[in-house]
Amino acid sequence: MEGNVNIYIEFMFLVGNLWERSKGMAVNFYKKLLKLVFIGTGTIRHWRGDYEKAVRTLEQAVHLEPNNPQLHWKLGCIYLKSQNIEKSLYHLEHAVKLGNRDPLYVLWLSNAQNFSGNITVASNLVEEVIEKLPDSAEAWYLKGKYLIEQGEKEEGLKCLDKSIELDPRNIEVWNEIGCFYLANNQTMLALESFRKGLEIKSKETSLLFNLGLTYLKLEDYEHALFYLEKAKKYNLKNVKLYNALGLCYSKLNRLNLAEEIYQETLKLFPEDVESLSNLAAIKAQKGLYLQSLILYEKILKIDPYDSTILNNTAWCLEKLNRLDEAISYYYRALAREPENSIFRLNLSECLYKKGYFGEAIEHLEKIISSEKENSKAWQILGNIYDSMKLHAKAVDCFNKALGLV
Repeated sequence: MEGNVNIYIEFMFLVGNLWERSKGMAVNFYKKLLKLVFIGTGTIRHWRGDYEKAVRTLEQAVHLEPNNPQLHWKLGCIYLKSQNIEKSLYHLEHAVKLGNRDPLYVLWLSNAQNFSGNITVASNLVEEVIEKLPDSAEAWYLKGKYLIEQGEKEEGLKCLDKSIELDPRNIEVWNEIGCFYLANNQTMLALESFRKGLEIKSKETSLLFNLGLTYLKLEDYEHALFYLEKAKKYNLKNVKLYNALGLCYSKLNRLNLAEEIYQETLKLFPEDVESLSNLAAIKAQKGLYLQSLILYEKILKIDPYDSTILNNTAWCLEKLNRLDEAISYYYRALAREPENSIFRLNLSECLYKKGYFGEAIEHLEKIISSEKENSKAWQILGNIYDSMKLHAKAVDCFNKALGLV
């Protein structure tokens, strides 16, 4: 179909050139007809998600009619969806100016201003629309979004509710309301909002994804998996979706499937640190410590100061009995987070295994001074005293570990 469209456009150019030589009136007709072809082709490509080709086609149309606000609006919308904010603003501002501040154009310009970080300008533009069209569900929706982003949560939610009253079938607003409740730990209300959206459009991937995340927050991994898999089935390619799926499989002890999904994620997003870390954790759970270590080392090349990754690298080295290296990495992790008792405990246990008893005792006593009921710390300290044949001290530590003293 696209090849035929291109041939047709070329044909129209040829016809136009011939007409231009013969009749001036024909040129205007040709331009109008060609503009319609460009708009139609650009719109079809836009619907298909082919933003690059849609832009090229509509840019040609704008070249023919530079003062057409509708063309600038369409281009601005496509640039916004393809995240080219600068060009989106350029064309939407032209649409607003040329289109006598048409509320539709003003709303899209508001959205683009918000994406560019100009929240005050965006809010003023929305107020302009509401003043002209007080029953605009879309304007109330955007106003609610902006208020929530600025921390005015309750007022923002009221605006979203107003939008839903005006248009109860707007799934975007149901999704926004659900996200609001989810962010504010009102998970049951979030579930209800996402479900209402899905009643309107059952294959909407953003709703399926967010409903899956809500169940994940509730630790209902079976239901979470059901909705997340549906979102993936309907072609949502989102790194957060893949990582959430992997977490579900992992929590359900389906480690092979978790590993597969993380491998798939890394094919799409090869430098994603969270996916690399999750895959490394799965490898470690399966006892593949060397493979896990290789992945952690890859992450440290991307971010050499991530304290959790430094700790996990040390843990893998410890499992591989490379104790001196492990101790070095534990110290690096602890240097980043000196108050992290888990890192200090891991270091203490590794020092004990290596036979550095005095050094290990210092760290354990530091932990116990602030966490007197840390049973793991008392257990390791007991093991050290036992190895040093200080049996009375060892027994006292073991009793404290068991909570008997």
